[in-house]
Amino acid sequence: MYDMNELLPVVAMLTKKYTGIESSSVSYEKANQLMEAVLYCIRETETGGESLMAACKQNAMQAYKTGAQLVRRKTEELLSFYECHKKEFRAYGNVYLAAFWDEGMPAFFQHYDEQFEPQNAILTLDYPIFTDLTQYQGIDRVDLYVRSIAEEQRFLAKFGETYVRKVLQAYCADYAELPENIAAIVFGNVIGHVLTGRKLTERLSETDLQKLSAQCVLCEKETNGGFREQVGEIAAAFLEQHFADAESTRQYMMIGLPDICTRIATASSYGNLDKVIVL
Repeated sequence: MYDMNELLPVVAMLTKKYTGIESSSVSYEKANQLMEAVLYCIRETETGGESLMAACKQNAMQAYKTGAQLVRRKTEELLSFYECHKKEFRAYGNVYLAAFWDEGMPAFFQHYDEQFEPQNAILTLDYPIFTDLTQYQGIDRVDLYVRSIAEEQRFLAKFGETYVRKVLQAYCADYAELPENIAAIVFGNVIGHVLTGRKLTERLSETDLQKLSAQCVLCEKETNGGFREQVGEIAAAFLEQHFADAESTRQYMMIGLPDICTRIATASSYGNLDKVIVL
């Protein structure tokens, strides 16, 4: 990272662009915002598509300009990605997902300030995903969020909208306003069928759930975490079989798998497996 003496001329240049030639005076808050914009773009250069060695040879102004170009490129690419996936998108009745895709994304492209505040993602991103976004800002945060949702869409499309909605309805009558991850709910139900050897079109009986619950509790007692490991292996095998040509989808679903396995194991221990495996 560059020291303050190197950064200040870059901030001054950006401030002049922001205010125009009439004045170079800005509020303290705006000055901080512009400094963050400069730092964000420089980090883009250091961590983005450009070689780190090449970035190290650039002065602060060059690194900023390279990063600013990367921000513009990422924004353009995300717009193309969004437009490409817009027609096939399904919210499955979830209001958070629908609001983000149909209202949030157009608002983002309209209001995202890639020049003076690229670090601001603008959107609240209320629909929960598997990917941890805590270390991301701006276009990087929104881009990763959108691409994560696209992987979920590919996963859910495999089962068809009728099946997905049926599972969600069985999980919660008011699923439309449920602030939970749809793919996790569906995958948990699918795993239950795989574990019991039942087809997805077959509703699991109370006996099936009791046997599975007993198996889970026994396995957890004998080997701490053994059932979670077993479920993880079976789920991974399912993904390998049905998403063989979609490595990115498999990788994304594997991120959420530990939590899904824990939910199944916890529900089993409390005798509430029917709250996770619902159909």
